[in-house]
Amino acid sequence: MRSLIKLLPALALLAVLSGCEEEAITPDKMKSGAELYDYYCKACHEKQGPGAMMERYASKEPMTVHKVILLIKYGYNARHNMPAFKEFSDEQADMLATYVVGLQTENHRNLNP
Repeated sequence: MRSLIKLLPALALLAVLSGCEEEAITPDKMKSGAELYDYYCKACHEKQGPGAMMERYASKEPMTVHKVILLIKYGYNARHNMPAFKEFSDEQADMLATYVVGLQTENHRNLNP
């Protein structure tokens, strides 16, 4: 009984401290195109945007935000299968598309000085 009484303050402190943890960032709470890109896109498209399969397009003019939103929301099934991300809100799709167009613009400038 005595050891239980000694253990209670430690358990109470542990319970209080566990409530101080930062809330995990989940996809529905992501607030930037960069966060969404890192979570959903980076595995296939890599850091630069086009990815290994699409590098030949890196030097072409950047896509419009509207086109990228359509690809995000509806996917693309030609030579390379890109899934649709229908769970994205319109705001998330816009943030991600704007970020992707920024990557494309930067790549285009670097490849075509």
